[in-house]
Amino acid sequence: MKTPSLLRAILAAALAAHAAACANAPAVREPPPLPFTGTKWILVTERKLPGEQAYLEFGDGAVTGFSGCNRVMGRYVQDAIGAGAIIFSTISTTKRMCEDPVMAVEERMIAVLRSSTNVKVTGNTMRIDGSAGKLDFVAPMPEPVPEKK
Repeated sequence: MKTPSLLRAILAAALAAHAAACANAPAVREPPPLPFTGTKWILVTERKLPGEQAYLEFGDGAVTGFSGCNRVMGRYVQDAIGAGAIIFSTISTTKRMCEDPVMAVEERMIAVLRSSTNVKVTGNTMRIDGSAGKLDFVAPMPEPVPEKK
């Protein structure tokens, strides 16, 4: 049977080896949130839709995108102090008809945009919410760059 002091010595040696290995590993910085404008935000849905995925892109007060069936266009006003308030106006789509599951995603997307009050970007995710519910989006995130020592 090993004595408690021998176990402590083995544990201390293992922790020291682990600490030394971690000290030599490059530190990885958490990347900043992706910009709200100029990023292609892909809608997160419960089931993957066939074909092109629904998305939104923002820039200079205009929003464009695709609902999974139709093109989406509109205008938005965002707060100037960074509190996350947003209001969409003149949201419209082209008039193509698609299968029911795709049309349901489009109807929900348009309803939330028309009732939205808040937007929040964290890393490579964005959430828009309002009285009609919420929409979650994701964008490809660049790989983190290791810090040089």
